[in-house]
Amino acid sequence: MLTIKPKINPMNSPVKRIPQNLEILRGQTQKGVNKIILEELLNRYNDSSEKKILDLPCGKLEFLNYVHILFPKWELEGFDLFTPPSNNKVLFTQMDLSKNFTTAEEEKFDIITCISGIMMFGNTENFLVNSIKRLNPDGTIIITNDNPATIKDRLSYLFLGRFRIFDQLFEDHETLTQLVLIQDLTRILRKNNIEIEKIIYTSFCAKDFIFLPFALAVYPFQMLYLFSRKTNLSLALKISKYNFKQLFGRHYIVIGKKKGS
Repeated sequence: MLTIKPKINPMNSPVKRIPQNLEILRGQTQKGVNKIILEELLNRYNDSSEKKILDLPCGKLEFLNYVHILFPKWELEGFDLFTPPSNNKVLFTQMDLSKNFTTAEEEKFDIITCISGIMMFGNTENFLVNSIKRLNPDGTIIITNDNPATIKDRLSYLFLGRFRIFDQLFEDHETLTQLVLIQDLTRILRKNNIEIEKIIYTSFCAKDFIFLPFALAVYPFQMLYLFSRKTNLSLALKISKYNFKQLFGRHYIVIGKKKGS
C-alpha cells in the first residue's frame, strides 16, 4: 500500500525559513513557488552540507542563484535549450530536454528540480524517466506545474471550452502546450521508483475566492466520487492530491524520493 510519509522536519524541530533580508523573486514561475521549494530544502538539508543539484530547465538561473546563497557548498548544474547569462557558479549544459538527454546516465545528483518546466515538453514521461535515471538512491526530486483543476479552470472549460492557462486556439509559435494532470505526473513518478513524500498547492489569488460558492458545491461530490472508487492508492495520497486547496491553488509542487537500491 502506497503511503505518504509525514513531513521531514520533526515536530520538535524549528521550521527553517528564508532569511528576511533575502528577497525571493517570482522568476519564471508562479508567485511563492521558489520560496516554498527553498524552504523545503532548508528543512531537509544542512546549509553546510555538500550536495549536487540539477535544475532543468534552468532558465535564467534565478533559482540556482538562490540555492548558492543558502547552500554555498553545493555543486550546481543546469540544463536548458537556451543559454542563460554567464555564471561561474553553475555548470551549464545546452540541450533539448524534450529529447533524450545528452549527458551520461552515470552522472548522478542528490536533488533534481523541474520548476514550471514540464508544460514545455511533448514527451513528459520520457523527460521524467531521463531525470530519474540521474538521481541518486534516496535522492530528492521536486516537480512543479500549473494546476489546471482549479474551480476557475473548471468553470472556464464548462463555458468556454478552455483551461485558464491554455487558450482554446494555439498559434504556431506556442511553447506552453502540454496539459499535465497531477494524476498522470504522480503515476509516472510512482512507476519509476519515486516515493511521493509531499504535495503542496500554492499561488493562491484573492480574486479567485469569488468562486468559493461554486467550490463548496463541487467539492463534496468530488470527495464522494474519490472515496467510492476502489484503487490501490492510499487514502493519504488521494487527500493530498484532491484536498480543497486544489480548487484554488494555481500551482502544485510534488516532492518525492527515489527508493534506495
